[in-house]
Amino acid sequence: MDKKNLLNSIFFPRPSFIDKDEHDHLVDVEKGVKVGIRFFIKDKGYPNILFFHGNAELAQEYNQIGKLFNQYNCNFIVSDYRGYGLSNGEPTKENLHLDANLIFAYVESFLKENNYLRKLLVMGRSLGSASACEIISKHSQSIDGCIIESGFATEKPILEMFNIDPTEIDFHEYDGFENLKKLRAYSKPLFIIHAEQDHIIPFSEAEIIQKETQAEKKELWPIPNANHNDIIMQTQEKYFIRIKDFINNL
Repeated sequence: MDKKNLLNSIFFPRPSFIDKDEHDHLVDVEKGVKVGIRFFIKDKGYPNILFFHGNAELAQEYNQIGKLFNQYNCNFIVSDYRGYGLSNGEPTKENLHLDANLIFAYVESFLKENNYLRKLLVMGRSLGSASACEIISKHSQSIDGCIIESGFATEKPILEMFNIDPTEIDFHEYDGFENLKKLRAYSKPLFIIHAEQDHIIPFSEAEIIQKETQAEKKELWPIPNANHNDIIMQTQEKYFIRIKDFINNL
């Protein structure tokens, strides 16, 4: 099996049928290719979270969550990937990493130019953990902390979904997104959120992240009785309170 095509097959892009509005920005990532990001920014005194969502999700579906982050005094910016939402192009492992850096640069410049100068964090959920890890590997000096929700350290869960033994296809860490390598080199604060009953990315991946990262301040918040897609439903307002507490203590 082609290892490159295997990872690229995990993406589930889908278009948005919601019209672009004042919250949406389109970032040029390649000639003729733009990626959509959606801004929920309310106050220059709030900390800023750049969020990369999970697979098969869309930035324009985060309206309610974005408004809740605002209620808990956080500015929230959520990014799509190529082929998702208002974005065009085709997603791959390579351009996910490329685009994460370009999107971070765009957001950082926008915030500075518009005087949103408080703390800046990067957050990745599920697939978005790969984008977040790419950013912490290249821009750690520009961020105040990182949050990984339902993220993966290794590609083992992906391979297991396809019932593939990594030794049979000679799969190595460098063939994947290299999240673990990037987390091992990261030393700033890290908050890990993971459901104990996650049916897609097992809780053991969060434990690997906690053990292997060099973060100077790290915390793993296990969510009992939750699975991959219902953490907020299970934790409700506590989800936003815990994230805000992490930010306040940076």
